[in-house]
Amino acid sequence: MMTAADRLFSYFPLLMTVLLLTALGVFAQWPSLWSAILVLLVVYVLPPTMQRVMLRWAPLKQGVNQIDGRTFSPWLASHNIQAFYDALPYLESLLRVFPGFYSMWLRMWGSRVGYGVEWPVRMDVLDRGLMDIGNRVIFSREVELAAHVRKKTDGGRSRVLVRTIRIGSYAFVGAASRLCPGASVPSNASVPEMTNIGVNETFGDAVRHHEQAEAEFA
Repeated sequence: MMTAADRLFSYFPLLMTVLLLTALGVFAQWPSLWSAILVLLVVYVLPPTMQRVMLRWAPLKQGVNQIDGRTFSPWLASHNIQAFYDALPYLESLLRVFPGFYSMWLRMWGSRVGYGVEWPVRMDVLDRGLMDIGNRVIFSREVELAAHVRKKTDGGRSRVLVRTIRIGSYAFVGAASRLCPGASVPSNASVPEMTNIGVNETFGDAVRHHEQAEAEFA
């Protein structure tokens, strides 16, 4: 069951598509600096601004949230606001080509991102306002940062666990690694490629679990 507000936000990707096509049409008919700025505002500024306004009205509570109940779900609304970039990932990848642009954009969503962070063109950040990243962090390609996980209960209800991902300064995150909600990487750590840091797990715990699993097959 969805509330009226949840249903309204579910149409946000459609609204973004209409606005983008309109802005592109304006640019095609009257190509100028101002029409180009209009396109950029629609693509990169409107969604994070909308999310910040929505979260002022209905703050997102970290922890377990119900997303199919009788109350409005801020996380589900945020998910729908961000769905446009999941459908068109190249729009987000383009920001990573220019130094500093992607970090600045994540700050617009509400994340804390330090200076000098190196982003690869190909990676996934699924909750753009739930990152806490220190200075000079380096990400390798195809890393996934997912600050939520969804689950069906025995009663058929949908639940989502939401928790900020934290990465300390000067850390390195290897290729194809995956960080789950509440994952934590300390400063100066070097996360090997294809490492999975689970829900509420620190990098040290993930290493110990991996070593125990390898020992069982030794």
